[in-house]
Amino acid sequence: MANVLHRTTNKYLQSVNTADYPVGDWIINPDLSSVGSFASTYWIITGDVVTLMDQAARDAVDAANDQAARDGVFAEVDDIESLVRATILVLRDEINLLRSEHSLAPRTLAQVRAGIQSKLGAA
Repeated sequence: MANVLHRTTNKYLQSVNTADYPVGDWIINPDLSSVGSFASTYWIITGDVVTLMDQAARDAVDAANDQAARDGVFAEVDDIESLVRATILVLRDEINLLRSEHSLAPRTLAQVRAGIQSKLGAA
């Protein structure tokens, strides 16, 4: 059994069957003493040697990860906005179907929007 480190992804696995991990892709029993307890995202692999990025490079990795997290939050907000918009349109269509059965004029999107705005912040 051996410990292995993927040369591209920095994935570290312990106590694996060495034969299952080709040395072209994996470092067998890598020396990780120079990287201490730092996350593998901060490791640099050159040949079979693993070193730690300098502080500026680690800061750049952190900034990129922070930006990716923010982008993910914005994507979720966009998804929520799309979901809310679609739900409102479906509800408007259903309301208009019921209104048509009573010979009432259909609600426009502008009327729905105005109604929602009047309820925002209401107790």
